[in-house]
This record gives sequence, C-alpha cells and structure tokens, in this order.
Amino acid sequence: MNETLLDIGTKAIKLAEKMGADQAEVYVAQSRAYEIEAENNAIKGASEQIDAGIGIRTVIGKKIGFAYVTTLDASDIEEAITNSLSLAKASFEDPDFVTLPSSVGSYQKAKKIFNKEVDELSSEEAALLLIRTIDATKEKLEGKDYAISAAIQSSSSSSAIVNSLGIAMAEERTSISLYAYPVIKEGEDQTASYEFQISRSLNDIDPEYIGTKAAELALGFLRPQTIEGGEMPVIFAPLGASTILGSGFAGAVNAEEVQMGRSYIADAFGESIASKALEIIDDSTIPGGLGTRTFDAEGYRTQRTPVIESGILKNLLHNSYTSNKDGVENTGNAARPSYFGLPSISTSNFILTPGKGNLDDFIAEMDKGVVCRNTGDRPNMTTGELSAMIMEGYYVENGEIQHPLKNTLIGINMKDLLNRVSQVGSDSRTTFSMITPSFVIESANITSG
Repeated sequence: MNETLLDIGTKAIKLAEKMGADQAEVYVAQSRAYEIEAENNAIKGASEQIDAGIGIRTVIGKKIGFAYVTTLDASDIEEAITNSLSLAKASFEDPDFVTLPSSVGSYQKAKKIFNKEVDELSSEEAALLLIRTIDATKEKLEGKDYAISAAIQSSSSSSAIVNSLGIAMAEERTSISLYAYPVIKEGEDQTASYEFQISRSLNDIDPEYIGTKAAELALGFLRPQTIEGGEMPVIFAPLGASTILGSGFAGAVNAEEVQMGRSYIADAFGESIASKALEIIDDSTIPGGLGTRTFDAEGYRTQRTPVIESGILKNLLHNSYTSNKDGVENTGNAARPSYFGLPSISTSNFILTPGKGNLDDFIAEMDKGVVCRNTGDRPNMTTGELSAMIMEGYYVENGEIQHPLKNTLIGINMKDLLNRVSQVGSDSRTTFSMITPSFVIESANITSG
C-alpha cells in the first residue's frame, strides 16, 4: 500500500513541476474507519467510512496554491494540480514563506503504530467488545435505575508525503477506542460518568475495566453538593490535567499562535514560566503512542522536543513555515486532518513527565481542597485567564473525599497555575490530547453555588 501511494505522489510531483510549479508537495491518503454504538443491550447504530484522496500544494515564487480531490484517479489528480497552480498564480505573495521542507538528517522509524489485530478487527468482534463493556457496567449497577451508552471506534490508515525537495515518506497507522457512559437515577438525583481507553493496539483495550470503572465513577458522583468557596488547593486527575495542559497549555506553545500574538506566553521563551516540579515534553518517538510517527504532515522528520525543563520554557512547537519565519529548527510538528487540509501545528505525544504518588496519595495528604477529574473548559489563549467548571470532581477534607461537587468553578490564570504546581504523580494515562499523571496546584479561587 505504501509503495502505491508513494508512486502516485511521485508522479503527481513530476507533473506539477512540468506544469510550472517551482516547488510542489503531495499528501496522499487512504483510510477505513468504523463505529458501532450501543444502548443497554441493543446495537443502536453502525457506520463505516472508506476514504481516499490527494492534496496538492504548489509554490510559484512566494505564492502558494492548494487543491484536493477525493479520488486517486490520474485525471482527477491532474485537474487538482491545475487548480492548485491557478490558485497560486492568483494569490498574494507571502513575504514570510521561505521554502517547503527538505529531507534533512536521519529519520527514526516509528514503532508499534500499526496493529494487525486492529486492522483486521471484524464488526462482529468489535460488537462483542462492546457487549462485554456493557455487561461489566450492568453488573456493577445491579439494583440501580440506569441506562448505558457505549461505542467502539476503529481505524486503519495509510498516508504518503512527497515533495519536490526530496521528501518521499509513507506510513501505516491504526487506532481503536472504546467507552462506556452510564446514567444513574436515584430519586430526584440523576448523574452520569464515563470511562474510555484509546490505543494503537487491541491488546491495550480492556472492556471489563472500562465498564466497571465507568459504573464506579457514576455511583461516586451521586448526591453532589456545593461548597463554601475560597482559595484552596486543587488536584487535577489525568483527564482534567489533559484538558488544562493538553489543550490550555499546548495551544500556547504553538509557534503560529505565538507569532500571531495569540498566546499568553508569547514573550516568555527561555524564561522560567512554571514550577520546577513541572517538566513537559513533546515526543513523537515513543513506541505505540497515539501521536507517534516517523514524519510529520509535511514529511519532515519528527523528534523529542523538551518544552518545559525545570520550569523554563525551552522550545515552541514548529512546522516548516513558522521555523523558517523565526530562523529556528523545525520541531516536526506539522499536522493536518488529512489530504483535504493545509498544514497547521499540533502536538504529537504531549507528555507531563511523571513524578511520585498518585491521585489517592494526593487526596490522603490534602487537608481541604477539591479534585477535578474532568473539565471541558480551556483558558483564554491570549490572556491565560481560566474559568473551568468542574464537570466531575470531589470535595476533600482531612484526607478523605466528603462528597462529589456540583456548580463549582476553578478560577486562575494559567501563568499562576503553572507556577503553583507542587506535586506531579506517577499515575500517567493516555487521553485524546496527552499522556499525563495527576498533579496538584497549591491554590486557586474556588467558587460554588
């Protein structure tokens, strides 16, 4: 498959150059994905999507054009090249554009990103995993008034990137995710929670754990209460941590956002911005990571990039455009949704380096404070101001959980949050946005009611 996509890409590059492009880049992709949803004992729906296409970026001087087609037919590809060149000729010059990336240095081959079991997983086998998840959830909720939703998603993809400066890379990847979402009703009280796992490999998915844990969490969030607010410590469990850091901080070290003045750490490069307890890296080389890849979305080699070391902001995340603009090394963080999108910047495996202890340890050590298991809120990326609703969380006194929380907000500026990290745990887990353990901040303004 990879060789076929590379051949298509190579022919398209030659044609684009023949038709007048100074430089050209081709992104070719094929994918297969399906999802099965269930409610209680019944399959609610199933869908499958098979996709293939090619995106073509052409450069004439400092003018750039882009077009794509949703087929791999030679005549359609030629038409896309024609359209891309027409758009390049009609566009304005970009004074900050220097060049497409070239193949420089050695590439570290990504490991464990393609799993044959996921690639060959049948819909019947996937449905069985789903039923096992629901059965485990039901067993834990026996005697309760409940409803359960669950879903499994699986995908296999191949992509190739070829450009006129010598890049010609291809790779296959798989992913699978499974979740359970139980809703419990007890009198006038109704609550819900969820648990999930996501991985490149089928062996990492445990339906019984997901179902049981989702039920335990939902039971634990019954009868939530408000509290008296004030300044107090906050423990961020891995899911909450991944939203705050994987979205709220990762976006701030995106070089494009910094260059545009849309980041709250825009003037802080090389300075101390966080507690010495905080170390964050972006590492596309770890075996089996969701963001692991040999090359980025421009075909440039990927790497391990220190972001925060001993509290100091060491690096921003770059693609070829932003690194050329700043005159710094490309970190290989170009990203795009697929062949139909232009390169942007994203993390690969964004990792909070683990320390000691876990969520239970931090709770046991807390005199008075709150736990944020999950929040859907991110900060204002320009000012850093964060007002995060605790979607799932607990109030803690004397080292013990007193009750779950409702209508409770965390208020803090991200600069203060980063500097107030006092402990980082060892209970790392993979979420959709990063790999992170729990961590503790010394204080934040808590409002509730």
